[in-house]
Amino acid sequence: MRLTALILLILPILAFAQSGLPETEDLQQQLSAPDTAPEERAWTYIQLARQYLSPDCPCYQPDSAYHYLREGQRQYRKLSNRELRKAGQLGYDEQQVNQLKQDIREEGLKYYQANGSSAGVAYYLDNYGRLSHELRKEGTKYFLELRFKELQAESQYDSLKAFAETFAPQLKEYLPSLQPQLERAVFEAFFTTQDSTNLNDLFRLLRDFPDAAPLLDAPISRALSEFPLITKTENILREADHRDLPQTVRVIYLYHYFTGDWGDLIGFQNRYPFYSDSFNLKRAVTVAQLAPDLDLGFTDDRKDAFERYIELGAPTQKAYFALQQYIARDVEAQNWERALAKVEQFAGYFGEKDERIQQLQQILRAPSEGIAPRSLGDTLNSIDGEYAPVLSADGQRMYFCRNRDGDEDIYFADRNPIGWNYPQPITALNTQSSHEAPLNISPDGSTLLMYDGGVVEYTKRTVDGWSPSVPFFPEDRRPDWQGMSAITADGEAVIFAARSIDCIGARNEDNIDLFVAYRQADGQWGPPINLGTTLNTPFEDRSPFLHPDQRTLYFSSDGHGGFGELDVFVTRRIGDGWTEWSPPVNLGKDINGPGYDWGYRISTDGRTAYFSGFEPGWKEELYEIGVPEAHRPIPVATVTGTLTRQSGAPAEALLIVNDLETGEEVARVHPDPQTGQYFITLPVGKRYSYTVTGEGLYPVGNHIDLREATGTLERKENITVPSIPEAREAGLSLPLRNLFFETDSHTIDPASHPELNRLAQLVQDYDLKVEIAGHTDNQGGAEYNKALSQRRADAARAYLLQQGCTPAQIEATGYGPEQPLQDNASAEGRAQNRRVEIRFRE
Repeated sequence: MRLTALILLILPILAFAQSGLPETEDLQQQLSAPDTAPEERAWTYIQLARQYLSPDCPCYQPDSAYHYLREGQRQYRKLSNRELRKAGQLGYDEQQVNQLKQDIREEGLKYYQANGSSAGVAYYLDNYGRLSHELRKEGTKYFLELRFKELQAESQYDSLKAFAETFAPQLKEYLPSLQPQLERAVFEAFFTTQDSTNLNDLFRLLRDFPDAAPLLDAPISRALSEFPLITKTENILREADHRDLPQTVRVIYLYHYFTGDWGDLIGFQNRYPFYSDSFNLKRAVTVAQLAPDLDLGFTDDRKDAFERYIELGAPTQKAYFALQQYIARDVEAQNWERALAKVEQFAGYFGEKDERIQQLQQILRAPSEGIAPRSLGDTLNSIDGEYAPVLSADGQRMYFCRNRDGDEDIYFADRNPIGWNYPQPITALNTQSSHEAPLNISPDGSTLLMYDGGVVEYTKRTVDGWSPSVPFFPEDRRPDWQGMSAITADGEAVIFAARSIDCIGARNEDNIDLFVAYRQADGQWGPPINLGTTLNTPFEDRSPFLHPDQRTLYFSSDGHGGFGELDVFVTRRIGDGWTEWSPPVNLGKDINGPGYDWGYRISTDGRTAYFSGFEPGWKEELYEIGVPEAHRPIPVATVTGTLTRQSGAPAEALLIVNDLETGEEVARVHPDPQTGQYFITLPVGKRYSYTVTGEGLYPVGNHIDLREATGTLERKENITVPSIPEAREAGLSLPLRNLFFETDSHTIDPASHPELNRLAQLVQDYDLKVEIAGHTDNQGGAEYNKALSQRRADAARAYLLQQGCTPAQIEATGYGPEQPLQDNASAEGRAQNRRVEIRFRE
């Protein structure tokens, strides 16, 4: 075998030697010779091109042949007339040279075809000049085939999709037969590596490959069943051939059918004429025409029409609305047993697993809490009409909307020991040309959310009062309609009600959903994200109120099971994100009735709800009602006080609240710039730190341990924050209250790292010299306590040095029990004496 191979290798060399062509080395030497005439140089390049083109030559390489040919032509074009004649005498013939170029191009394609690499063919197409149509066609086809096989073997969706998009014109012109194979490979890779339940991804796939709609019908229909963005889907499928998407159209139909509305069914029939005889559509239209006018309510003379329609129309939402009206008088009369009997009479028509019926039965069977609404009195209420109550988290101020002859303005009133002061308009926010109403206020009281002429805006409290209001979203990101909104304690997310193309179910005026948006790095709010089918229904879900516990959300809905047009529900946040929530629970028969129950705002202690309602023969008024114990929020602790400078003036600063176990920032609290008053709410069950931050201020802080707390806890603390120059010049001693050690040890608790990191940065930024002073109580021996305090001070110093401080900047001294702050006779006094302080030195 080795001998045969050697003979096969030698034969071409012998054949080349006998061919009469000049040796390659000779030609290269002639090119490098300084006395080679220009015409000889041009001719030598052409001869080299022939050499490298010959398959019999050991130097065979079409790329080199093409390079030498082009260089020869370039040299030829530079020759004078006399030199051109000499070149002709040497044998240079332009027609033959052009033929040689064509031969090289043909040989180059064969070479790269034999190579079997799409990259090589791509190089050929890009670098072999003006190819003939036939060569470019053949080369392009071969490239497409090779590249497709390579990508198919890798089975990477993004690569296959990019190939299909990039070379769509070439595929269509040169290799249309490859398109079906490519589409199938793209889909196979997509469903192997991508989330096939993501509607947006599936829609992009359908947009890119519209002819492959039959392959996408099943996955789109499954994804749509899980997250039924019907309006968005219908917009995207407007130009599609619906006959290729029968399963998807069936899901769309179910949501038009489920409303029970005749107009929705006719709209579906007009948009999807190929399905006019499918899905039992004709019967649904006929039944919808039998629906009584629900705007008129239930009356005894319409009893037969209601009963017949509920039987035929169930389980549609309109049939459920009819059932709600059918029992409304019994609900208002609190004749629960009679109302329950009527519900059970029709329950079978809705099906055994209908959640609305189950929830309605559960509400009617549950015992009454014995609570009733109470008017907030004539001080707040007037003949003008008041609604949209918003209570500050500290419970001391009520904002609301007053309607005076159609002009809606924002008012506020402060609480006094026996009730409320007289309301005052907020003139900085009210106008005569628009309608203003409060929607919510941040837990720290610094940001007021408001409705202004159809747009949700927010305004900040400043030294001069409320700032000019700013819309939440720019016009290109603004929903069709936005209503009640609630901002989180850290200011990084907002939950709101909106009507948009991303709502669950089919489009109609009453289809409103709950959304969340996140604050972006530039301070703007990101795109709205639907909170999903656990909370949202194809109908009206609105009026969100996020309690200061940051876990409990109240909202109103007519799509979940309840009594009337809107009922109030409660849901709890799952995990640390803002998109996972527990199934909503109806607040029950004491809160909800057959009418519109919405706009409820819950006090920080969770015991009282504030809302507006209609007094018979009167305009809307403000009310309060107790919250059933089972539906109250998580208990919260509150920390209140004033934040002032050494001079006593309000400090222009911010309080940052962190979870001490995770280090996560949970709230940003802005004190009132006019008074310095601040208000922090903290859910129980965790340990927190809060730290002052501000330009040139020392980061005074403290902590609160709520791990064992089970109920509401109130704490008052006035904070005085010095500036860095003040602290240095006065040699102040300031406690490091967020520095923790393990019991009877100098080992630093990791929860202390944020406090020490801030201190290290401060020392370096201001080139400070400080003493770390350790102190203990008087329990135990004095020598032991002094040694322990020294070890703790040394441990803090070592940490600061690790963070970049220099040894000259940090001293450490342990004082033991020598400098108590309080009497050691009490546990509280001893706790204050066990401390580490930072002392500023010149």
